[in-house]
Amino acid sequence: MALKSKEDVEQTTSQISFDDLEFEAEYEENIEYTTISGKEQTDITEFEQIKAYDLDIGDEFEGKPELTIFNNKDKKYDSLRIRVIDNDEYLDCYCNIPKRDEKGYIKNIRKGFDFYRTCFDFIYSILRYRDEHNVVDNNGEEINKFNKVNIETFAKYVDQMQLIGIRITEGNTESDYNSQIIYKME
Repeated sequence: MALKSKEDVEQTTSQISFDDLEFEAEYEENIEYTTISGKEQTDITEFEQIKAYDLDIGDEFEGKPELTIFNNKDKKYDSLRIRVIDNDEYLDCYCNIPKRDEKGYIKNIRKGFDFYRTCFDFIYSILRYRDEHNVVDNNGEEINKFNKVNIETFAKYVDQMQLIGIRITEGNTESDYNSQIIYKME
């Protein structure tokens, strides 16, 4: 058995003082909870949450939309939340979106890239709902990549609707995650 020196004993029994605490803090203004288009968000504290991952492919949910973009400071992507509220229930669907440039544009959204598949389907479903010709190229091929999209205007467009319908769809076949499309907008 090795003998411990007096210094070793002092280090193992020393206490942490207040001066040893490490932290960062700041004052942050109260955030007004509004949607991307400036609508006041609905108080959902008494509502039942329907979880998208509990729904099956083909399940649908309709209601009032509330869209919000969350800036993830510590990640290479942001998040778009599509909240659909109906009576005393709500459904939250999330889309991973690339970081936007100074004008709100995201780039290179591919149908086959699992991480941004929900973003692709969000954009695609809005364009297709308005006119199927929006999602077909000049050769009659279905679009599978968006080179550049102003995601903020797409989100504001949907947020301003009175009612939307969300349908759960299969994501990429190699993925464990489903996706969703907007099949109705009023």
